[in-house]
Amino acid sequence: MKTSIVGLGQTEFSKNSGRSELKLATEAILAALEDAGLEVDDIDGLVRYTWDHTSEATIVNALGIKALKYYGETEFGGVNCCGAVAQASAAIEAGLASCVVFYRALNARSGVRFGRGERVLEEVDGGLVTRQPEPPGDIYSAPFGLLVPGQHHALYAQAYAGHYGLDTEAMTEMLGAIAVTQRGYANGNPRALLHDRTLSMEEYRAGRVISTPLRIYDYCLETDGAMAMVIVSRERARSLGAKAVDVLAAGQHIFPGSVPMYLYAADTHSLAPEAVGRELFGKAGLSASDIDLAMIYDATSMMVPIALEDFGLIGRGEAHDFFTSGGHGPGGTLPVNTHGGLLSEGYFHGLNTIAEGVRQLRGESHNQVSAETALVTLRGASSMVLGRA
Repeated sequence: MKTSIVGLGQTEFSKNSGRSELKLATEAILAALEDAGLEVDDIDGLVRYTWDHTSEATIVNALGIKALKYYGETEFGGVNCCGAVAQASAAIEAGLASCVVFYRALNARSGVRFGRGERVLEEVDGGLVTRQPEPPGDIYSAPFGLLVPGQHHALYAQAYAGHYGLDTEAMTEMLGAIAVTQRGYANGNPRALLHDRTLSMEEYRAGRVISTPLRIYDYCLETDGAMAMVIVSRERARSLGAKAVDVLAAGQHIFPGSVPMYLYAADTHSLAPEAVGRELFGKAGLSASDIDLAMIYDATSMMVPIALEDFGLIGRGEAHDFFTSGGHGPGGTLPVNTHGGLLSEGYFHGLNTIAEGVRQLRGESHNQVSAETALVTLRGASSMVLGRA
């Protein structure tokens, strides 16, 4: 890739934004442009999720964009957060656009709540009918109660525990270490929804189990708000003098048994073939050992250890020892989700996961660490390597 992220913008995260998703989107986009030192008239490309209710045409009219030369959409929401950046970068490198904005606006707490089963399955004339054509909640699983990603992830956790011989206590220790450490990061991050709410290991253990073995603190936060980022060519980023972060490599995949949830794969203790990480790092001219910071899309805590192992950042079966020894925390060998993650900052379909990687490499994080490179991934379904410009 030969592009850079040069601007970030976001509204506050809340449980009730009190305004429309369009209003949220325009606030975030304008803030991202200001951060980049650019104007509305510089925008000639937009990318978004198909799930976003605010269309490109609506943004063009609301902001008065003079000429939109490119627009594109990616499927599956946050699963494809890095894929959206890859699409924007490809459009720039192909000459279809020169300044692309990736935006997401959602009232996911006060409006549509993505994690609720009734969005997936309903009773019609005494029978159960699914409302989604692919997992989660497809026709083969929803009638048996497997409705939402958080239930799928609990099955991944059980598969992982069985494969590596971890008992209930060991899984509690590992997952609790992730949730508690990320809450600590959130306590240092004023943008986080749970900035003022601490979490101890004792409190984690006392949390109610939602889907065995995952407790309430293992799940992400339904959030209202908007985020946007500005992507330009690396050459233009240098001319702007902006605090740019380079996109070294980015991509997206759909694996057998994954559309997009890993539901019917032969093995569910691992969610991405090892070749995915090797290919990604190879495109970036790096190896796993060169990664300083990991930003993992943690819709549940279980996604974090699986992703680190799949991408070779830690060895297979080493997650328990890595997390319980604090390897992911302040002063650890590989800081992970230093904003608090989706578990404690807010669930934002992956844009905040990318944004924290950018802030770290710009030296602007509230929990700053020393880093030159960052991996951002959702178990390989979409992944990206960022580098300090």
